[in-house]
Amino acid sequence: MTSESSASQEQVWVNVPSTVRELSGLSSDVGPDDEHILAGVRGFVDAFDYWYTRVMQDAVPDYRNLIIKRINPFIRRVQLGALDTSAVARRLVEDYDSRNFVTAGGWALEALASDGSQDAQKSPAEGIDLQRFEPATGDYHLYVLKSGLVTRNSDIVKALKTNSRKAEKLLRQGRSTGSVRANWAVLAGKTTSSFEDGVRRPSSAEFWGEVFSLSQNEAVELTLAMTAAAGQLIRSNVELHLSALRLLIGDYIADRNSDDVVDWEFIARRNMQTPDRWRSEDRTRHARAIKRLEETGYKIVSSKRSRANSKSS
Repeated sequence: MTSESSASQEQVWVNVPSTVRELSGLSSDVGPDDEHILAGVRGFVDAFDYWYTRVMQDAVPDYRNLIIKRINPFIRRVQLGALDTSAVARRLVEDYDSRNFVTAGGWALEALASDGSQDAQKSPAEGIDLQRFEPATGDYHLYVLKSGLVTRNSDIVKALKTNSRKAEKLLRQGRSTGSVRANWAVLAGKTTSSFEDGVRRPSSAEFWGEVFSLSQNEAVELTLAMTAAAGQLIRSNVELHLSALRLLIGDYIADRNSDDVVDWEFIARRNMQTPDRWRSEDRTRHARAIKRLEETGYKIVSSKRSRANSKSS
């Protein structure tokens, strides 16, 4: 990156608070201050790059373990059997990409909440994602965060109760603390609040209102504006890594007599039988796929996990 482009990038960051306020319609004296708005957007961008861009890059050398090994030869053949090799590879990569994108989004929203709030921060307590302190009452609010709607899970509720009691003991050591309240918050999609099993479950809008000390409508608008600003600052382009995955997988799963035909018989043998029945062919297929990828000029960055898996293959 040139000094000119670097300076331009820094100027974009400087403009983030005003951009967010313009998008959200909030004046400078409402909600988090500019420093926290900037920190929230930066936290979102950094978390997304770490949990998505980095993960997709690391997936390239580890594609057999992350994608090939997880192909269900019974169900996937029914679903994708009419497609040619490139179309099947594209679908497999799209599915993997979507799962990681959603997961990264959850981490990014959590970072936005903790870094963008003046009253909340990441919790040091085991099993608690976020904690918020109310100076006026001395109350602590502990949150377990979910990125989207999930079915009720009694194990999660049980763990939240246990972890909140442990956290309460820590919070009461050496300071005056009011009540400690446990919350199970869904970051997007929950439209109503409830209280069940001793656990408060705020709606998504109510959660953001609490984090940013705003009305629910104002908080949603602010969060939307912060994520929109962050979306313009995501640094890395993952399309390069997605293309590499499509090439590797397409070549690996192709029938040796016809590149357009998926070798479902080999996939079934590889994923259903003992390694001595397929390890040699697996290595041959992998070597050819890697060679073809390298011929495109793509530079493979080996992760520790992929190196460990290659030794055991």
